[in-house]
Amino acid sequence: MHIIAQCPRCGYRWWLDAAAADRRLRCRKCFVLLKVPDLTEVAGAADVINHAQSELYVDDAGHTYG
Repeated sequence: MHIIAQCPRCGYRWWLDAAAADRRLRCRKCFVLLKVPDLTEVAGAADVINHAQSELYVDDAGHTYG
């Protein structure tokens, strides 16, 4: 299984292996630190994004902004 990561700052996208799940990585282009969600959290995150009216940001503690 592969994960497509997208940087929240510059929008750069790249493929990750499933082993990258639940880890923090740096963007390959702008080097901002981002968290790759655990594979069990992906379905819930996709539902929240689909129901959002605008951009939604969730920090590491689970707080939502937007």
